[in-house]
Amino acid sequence: MAKDYYDKLGVSKDASKDEIKKAYRKKAKKYHPDKNPDNPDEAREKFKEISEAYEVLADEDKRQRYDRYGEAGVKDQFSHGDFTWQDFSHREDLEDIFSDFFGGRRSGGFEDIFSDFFGRRRSTSRARQRRGSDLRATMEVTLEEIHDGTEKTIKLNRKAPCDACGGSGSTSGGTKRCPECDGRGEVRQVQRRGIQQLITVTSCSKCGGTGEIVENPCDKCDGKGRVQKRETINIKVPPGAEDGSRLRVPGKGDAGPRGATPGDLYILIRVKPHEIFQRRGPHLFMDVPISMTQAALGDEIKVPTLKGNVKLNIPKGTQHGTNLRIGGKGLPTRHGTQGDQIVQVKVKIPEKLNQEQKELLKEFEEIEKKKEKGLFDRIKDKWYSD
Repeated sequence: MAKDYYDKLGVSKDASKDEIKKAYRKKAKKYHPDKNPDNPDEAREKFKEISEAYEVLADEDKRQRYDRYGEAGVKDQFSHGDFTWQDFSHREDLEDIFSDFFGGRRSGGFEDIFSDFFGRRRSTSRARQRRGSDLRATMEVTLEEIHDGTEKTIKLNRKAPCDACGGSGSTSGGTKRCPECDGRGEVRQVQRRGIQQLITVTSCSKCGGTGEIVENPCDKCDGKGRVQKRETINIKVPPGAEDGSRLRVPGKGDAGPRGATPGDLYILIRVKPHEIFQRRGPHLFMDVPISMTQAALGDEIKVPTLKGNVKLNIPKGTQHGTNLRIGGKGLPTRHGTQGDQIVQVKVKIPEKLNQEQKELLKEFEEIEKKKEKGLFDRIKDKWYSD
């Protein structure tokens, strides 16, 4: 059964981003394990469903693909074809939500919340380290390349794991508890105002919120576990990719500090204008000039397609501006169908005529006049006879 993400969050299809986030906050609070001690497994499953819906509807590109193609339109945006928790890119939103609900961020940050829902808790500092940044790049492709799909390469600068220390940031691979925050990863300041107190929680500046600091920092990466590097990355462009669509390459963004989860790479597709064809969805349009005699008498001509020339029949009496369809010579769609190629006929009127041509056209004109007169006389005779 197809998933209705709007129904999961209880919002309309024209809901704004703020309305979607508000609905998600409400549902997230409802399915928190602390609120469902009798049915924690069911709560976790419900929370996963609403988080999958939020992941799609809160992202403009994913939402457009979902609105157009349904669930199938976003499957390739997930790492394994179906939503998993490594695909959830709104972790800051989730942490902010629970910060509001429970009065300040919890000691383990998002990972403590994460473990409440998904049954796991990481004991190392890697669990609390920031995820690497996402990267974005633009790639140009041609209509010929997207007809069957293609694989291209892109070069970009990204933060990659340090090969000297294996990404740990330490030559010995060791860490120790941060003395500044005592391993909590955050620092709390309490201000008292009469009987009230204001608690401010900030990330520890000494350990960067990880709760641990590196022993024997690596000289090459200065203890950060990552270095700037120029890399060549292979990108698979699917058949029929549309201009403005976005491809996600998991794990090819910036590496996270000291072994934390890397970000993703997002590729914006730009389809180059073609010298012959104009694209409208999966269909390709082109103009073909023909002579007056070809239009009047009919003909068989050759026209180009993205896969070579094909024969096209011009029917007798074809008018200027007539569209002729060549089935299946357009671009593929996500549903496995193929667009068509539409050929618009442009009848050429000769600008210069020799004497013989002029005389022939005049003779042709006289014949046409007689035909029209004869038709009028037949109509008149019929009218009087009645």
